[in-house]
Amino acid sequence: MINIKRIAVGLSLVVALGAMGACEDLLDVDLPSALTDEALDAPEGADTQVNSVIALFECAYSTLAYQAAGHEDVWEKIAGVSGSAAQYDAWPDRGDCDSSPEDDDWYDNIQVGRALGVKTYARLGEWTDDEVDSRTQKQAIVALYIAANMDVLGEFFCEMAVDGGSLMSATATLSLGETWIATALGHISSIGDFEMPYGIASSATNMAVGLRARMKWSRGDLSGAMADANAVPARFTSWVIRGAGPQRRNKVYNTGTAVGYAGMLDVNDWWHEGPNPVTGQAWGSPIPFTGYLNLSIMADGRAVYASGLPVRASDAGSSLDSRVGHFMKTVQGPVPRDVPLKYTADSDNIPLVSWQELLLIKAEAQGGQAAIDLVNELRTFHGLPQVTYADPGNATEIRYMILEERRRELFLTSRWWAIKIQNTDVLWFPRSTGFFPEQGYELNGGVRMVMPRSEYDLNENFTVDQRSTGCDVGQRPVIRS
Repeated sequence: MINIKRIAVGLSLVVALGAMGACEDLLDVDLPSALTDEALDAPEGADTQVNSVIALFECAYSTLAYQAAGHEDVWEKIAGVSGSAAQYDAWPDRGDCDSSPEDDDWYDNIQVGRALGVKTYARLGEWTDDEVDSRTQKQAIVALYIAANMDVLGEFFCEMAVDGGSLMSATATLSLGETWIATALGHISSIGDFEMPYGIASSATNMAVGLRARMKWSRGDLSGAMADANAVPARFTSWVIRGAGPQRRNKVYNTGTAVGYAGMLDVNDWWHEGPNPVTGQAWGSPIPFTGYLNLSIMADGRAVYASGLPVRASDAGSSLDSRVGHFMKTVQGPVPRDVPLKYTADSDNIPLVSWQELLLIKAEAQGGQAAIDLVNELRTFHGLPQVTYADPGNATEIRYMILEERRRELFLTSRWWAIKIQNTDVLWFPRSTGFFPEQGYELNGGVRMVMPRSEYDLNENFTVDQRSTGCDVGQRPVIRS
């Protein structure tokens, strides 16, 4: 159980992250060999603590995006050494977010970063402006990253507990994150908007409001999400900053592309067991909304058929979709495989809040011709065919158009996993049944996740029997042990 009282457990990790850098100067401060309680309580340590909160989240998010690719059917596990990054897991592994190239641990960093953020925020409230430069700005930044951690926990877990507290549902977890967004915006309004440090975002306000839009969308408040999305200017993106060194590398590129512990998947025509547990209906064959190889678009803008199958390069009259690149290379398995070409270097940043995702939230909220027009904004930006085929009055066709656009536009950012969770009536999770086609690795049971078992065993407020009770039946993982 990770809580503020045990934050010292993570101090060696915080120091290690602090000694690195997001982009040359991130966390560029002189650190002692160990952060003592006295050092943490001293206002001279404010910069170190704020930067450590940022760095813990960024390392975790990069690794989360790597593991999410497995939940998104981007690739299958090829090398046994690759951990569970290409599987569907019911719970996250414990440990440092990037202790090795194949490592896929991120949960501890999220919780330690959140707990350190809460403690740092409290200290900033005790210190004075004379003791800490830009103190209010630092309070806003820390509150914003506490919210970002809560967003991850609320979107991908059935239930959550923080600081040894009671069990919270996914909705309650997201609502707590929104409270921290409000706190951040309160500080920002008192001093005026500012650029986030290190190139993270051009506007702290837009980053906060965009993140809140996503939280509202995740808990089903479409109108509220659209209002926030409308408040964020066009083309705004906030970033998870990447750079040199193990703790700063873009994990999706390093492990998925450069090293190649997994191979990309075409449409799923190899799994046929069991019905969709949400609808009770048999899955199509191939399974809809799967496969990232050779995705294309027809001249009339169609990217997905009424069956839910994507348009591919083999379909006459189509052209390749430039957003979903890949190439063949030697991987850790017996034969070469396709690997993704989304990122091209360890230092490539990963979008956290993107204008593309906000635009597609608005498309879902409005539907009809407005949704078509919004999708066409994306197509114009990328120089891709305009959507002319869709019937504004056909709600299913519009929904499928938006889903496929999200699948491609948000490729390898962790966001398709979140979207799958909210659309389990049409989007596939294997529910711990079946095997990957090439090496036969077992398909595990994750939809949402549950906390590691130790969190349930050590917290006196609930028991292990309550695992997965905080989310709808259709979103629950299969827990085998």
